[in-house]
Amino acid sequence: MSSLKEKMAKGFAISLTEEEEATAASMRSTTPVTGPGQTMQITALRKQIEELKAELKKRDDAGGVSEARLKELEAQLLDASALDVEIYSLVEVPGRRRFMTEEKKLELRENIRHNGLVQPIVVRPLGNGKFEILSGHNRSDQVKALGQERIRAVLKEASDEEAEGAAFWANLLQSDLTDYEKYRGFKQMQERHPKITQAEMSEQSGISETVISYLLSFDDLPHEVLSILSEQPGLIGATAGKTLAGLAKGGRAAEVIAAVGQLAAGKIDQTQAVKLASAKPPKVAAPVDTVKIKRGKAVYCELRRAANVLRLQFKSDEEAKRVQAAIQKILEAESAVPASE
Repeated sequence: MSSLKEKMAKGFAISLTEEEEATAASMRSTTPVTGPGQTMQITALRKQIEELKAELKKRDDAGGVSEARLKELEAQLLDASALDVEIYSLVEVPGRRRFMTEEKKLELRENIRHNGLVQPIVVRPLGNGKFEILSGHNRSDQVKALGQERIRAVLKEASDEEAEGAAFWANLLQSDLTDYEKYRGFKQMQERHPKITQAEMSEQSGISETVISYLLSFDDLPHEVLSILSEQPGLIGATAGKTLAGLAKGGRAAEVIAAVGQLAAGKIDQTQAVKLASAKPPKVAAPVDTVKIKRGKAVYCELRRAANVLRLQFKSDEEAKRVQAAIQKILEAESAVPASE
């Protein structure tokens, strides 16, 4: 591995002093075997990088190094700050892991097998040789699955709150992050900052307030549905989630749970699940009470009643008109009687 001096000299034709050369030489990767030794090296390395960045900034102010070159050099310094940490020293915080299908995991493993770990994971030193994973849970899993004992990692000093935020923003930038996982990230942000508004979350994330509103509507889904989504986060998107949440709030929670259950079982798709949960139950027809009135052996009139509807059917129009007149008189008499309280 080339020294930091060699990298800088090759890229930017910068001449270093003897002192800087000694500093750069001391930054060559030598991974200690023990956790505490590695932590000490990390601390020293970070200090050296900050000192060198400060020196380069002074040169930039003096016109010796352009702003663009300084940014590129800082990127190289970031790469230089990555160290190999032992897999067993990694600590995972529940709730941060990004969902990945078994197929994607296999693809990632084979990619690492053939090309190595292109993007280092990001960790926070915890002391005692332990490192908290901020970004790269799935990458570390596949490196471990390949039997490798160490993994390349970039160190980030952060408070507990900053660590949560860093983990969320790192995942949010992933194009394949599911809407449910985005919801969980914004929900955790609300829990950390109870007074934060959707407008403030929109400004910080670059995601529109409308989209954030849709994402947070997952909060109104029944507990049973959220349990399913925790296992299958890609099951429904934010648009379907908002519709189903509205149905649940409107008294159709049971229908929503049943529809998502069928969706999770692979029996229907997302569109069908929304339709199923939205479908109103068919109206049950009122029972029909039928009475046949006979004149001798022949049917004189057929009377049908369904709920508040009464229907009479005669054999002839003349008979229907005659009975209609009689019924009308009865009804007029009935309407003249005051209704009972």
